[in-house]
Amino acid sequence: MTREADHIRDLARRVSEIAHSEKTVERRRMWARHNALEKVERPPVLCRPVGAWRELVPDRTLVSSDPLHRQIERTLRMRLYKDSIDDDEVIEPWIDVPAVHVGPDRSLMWGVSIDTASAGEIGGAYAFKPEVREECDLDRLTVPDWRVDEKATEEILEKASALLNGILAVRITYGRLRGASLTYWGAYLRGLEQMMYDCLDRPRWLHRFMKFLSDAHVRHLTGLEADGHVTRNDNCPVSGACRVCRDLPRPDFDGTRVRLADTWCLADSQEFALVSPQQWEEFVLEYQLPIFKLFGLVDYGCCESLVGKLDILRARVPNLRRVSVSPWSDVAYSAEHSGHDVVMQIRPKPSDVLMNFDESAMRRDLQQKMDAAGDSLFEFCLQDIETVHGWPQTLKTWTRVAKQVGAENYHR
Repeated sequence: MTREADHIRDLARRVSEIAHSEKTVERRRMWARHNALEKVERPPVLCRPVGAWRELVPDRTLVSSDPLHRQIERTLRMRLYKDSIDDDEVIEPWIDVPAVHVGPDRSLMWGVSIDTASAGEIGGAYAFKPEVREECDLDRLTVPDWRVDEKATEEILEKASALLNGILAVRITYGRLRGASLTYWGAYLRGLEQMMYDCLDRPRWLHRFMKFLSDAHVRHLTGLEADGHVTRNDNCPVSGACRVCRDLPRPDFDGTRVRLADTWCLADSQEFALVSPQQWEEFVLEYQLPIFKLFGLVDYGCCESLVGKLDILRARVPNLRRVSVSPWSDVAYSAEHSGHDVVMQIRPKPSDVLMNFDESAMRRDLQQKMDAAGDSLFEFCLQDIETVHGWPQTLKTWTRVAKQVGAENYHR
């Protein structure tokens, strides 16, 4: 235990030094301006290894045997690796630890089993095994419990705090539903293809299903708020989008009790990427809107294209602040409908970057995206990386090139 603790505390000291450095202060200031719709010196740059963390920080290299210690060690190692990539992620001076929730775990929290059939390969494909097969199965669903086992959570907090020994703070994160990704849960419960068929075959029932998911999110989130269990997310989590922002928390925040209105709502609709914008608006956005109203700002999109949808989002979501521009999106369309009122996260295609190892191709791709984006507000983010193919230095190369291209052309 002493060896584990000494090792983790050494990692924590190194992370703390980065978190309190002038470099981090400047990055935080840049993101605060950027997310407040102010054009900064160059587009911020993020590199998110996602699935490639298995290669960059492999389990076999971890020293800790205790599960909580191992979780903290992995997070610290990831932050240190991110610092070596030298993107614009803000390294935060705390560690997040999830609360212990009352009731069934994730696999049964909806009242039915959430299961998948896997191809058997780590990081490989899988298929949903939905339990909501008949329309009457909707009556079997329950709202995921938001209540917290306070005693068990306090024990975890004390254990993590003792381990870090004041070097880094420990934050508890709460809740099993944290945004408005309704189609994500819909695919697990009903099935991906089946939901798309339902748009045509069972529209009335699908409306009922989506309303249940929407109401469940509202009940879960407002329950967390009532219990004082909302955690601020205007920060830059390890390997996540950076949402440091001047507008959050709201000016009347008392500094202690965080409200949903003091936080970002994260939402997407990847599972409905193949339906028309009209069906997406009818069956998805309509049921996300009640959730959006609870929050201060909205960050919308992930891997799906928002072409044909962004103009609808702009018209119907007054607190929309950020959107993703996936590799399958039209950058010019996105820029036209974002202007200076919404920040775009422009994402290059990871396979092009990681398979080619061609610095000149990286530069051409980023330049083309900048040309299409024009005078809009945007950042670059390389993510959805499942492997670095033994060439982790490519991540550093892309990050360096993205910074250079951005600095050369952002204000021309």
